[in-house]
Amino acid sequence: MTRKKGKTVKAKAKEFSARPFSAIKGLQVEQAAPPAPAPLVPAKGVEKSELDDDALFLREMAGLKRVRPAGTGEMERRKAPAPDGPVSPQVPVEERRLFLDTVKSLKLDVRFSDELPPGEKGGRRVAVNRLRQLQRGLIRIDLELDLHGLTREEALQSLAAFIGGAYRRGQQAVLVITGKGNNSPAEPVLLTAVAGWLREQGKGMVAEFAPAPRQLGGEGAYVVFLKAVKKEA
Repeated sequence: MTRKKGKTVKAKAKEFSARPFSAIKGLQVEQAAPPAPAPLVPAKGVEKSELDDDALFLREMAGLKRVRPAGTGEMERRKAPAPDGPVSPQVPVEERRLFLDTVKSLKLDVRFSDELPPGEKGGRRVAVNRLRQLQRGLIRIDLELDLHGLTREEALQSLAAFIGGAYRRGQQAVLVITGKGNNSPAEPVLLTAVAGWLREQGKGMVAEFAPAPRQLGGEGAYVVFLKAVKKEA
């Protein structure tokens, strides 16, 4: 028996298809959230003036953190109400008492006067009140003594006799002319000597003295105001 030669049929090779997710066909895949937009950075060569206002604002605010305003915390301190008037410091009672006791123990010479203190220009006494009364005519000068041309000793002798006599007669004010002493080599001799005598030897009779007003001699003369004579009991 002869075997029939049959046609040899070769199996057709299957085409390769790479579809690994075909098994999960029909499932719905969740889409990922879109990425956050990158901060706006101006391109190189772009000037700040060419950016719009929004881009400039975003660029300037990048990196800043929000700060909680003051006073929004859970526990906030309460402020004490401001006083209506100025607050004076409280001084303890014991300290005030000690201060008052100390002041009382001091021997203070408190006198109110509108006269200038002595000591100006060689210790001359200044009689502001009486000079004003003299200019208003309330005090009159009835006597004057001119010491021009006298030596220091002669001038002081004449001054002592003159002041003593005026005091005993109850004169209020007298004028003593010494000269300005411009020709003296050092200081005005008579001017200084007369002021010293009035301040020391004549203090029992002299209330005060001062340089005379310009019309009465100015710096070259003294107006001497005398004390009232004490009446014997």
